[in-house]
Amino acid sequence: MQVLEGRPKIIYPIKWEYRIIGINREKIKEAIVSVIKKDFDLRDGNSSRGGRFVCVVVNVEVTSEQERDRIFVALREQNAVKMVL
Repeated sequence: MQVLEGRPKIIYPIKWEYRIIGINREKIKEAIVSVIKKDFDLRDGNSSRGGRFVCVVVNVEVTSEQERDRIFVALREQNAVKMVL
């Protein structure tokens, strides 16, 4: 087993995937559109076993760690979003 020390090296720009979890798929998509102001790919992810939670997956090109983190935080702060992975 190879053990990595420190953080992995990410070379930007890169397509980054966010998995956004919430209760209402359409509200999550509206939140994504309000946060990400450039082209992105969107697809529906899985739902929880009981159907209470849904996932939307968004892929967007980020140009820096700062941009990647800014999008993550902005998504997490949306009312429709329960969790961002």
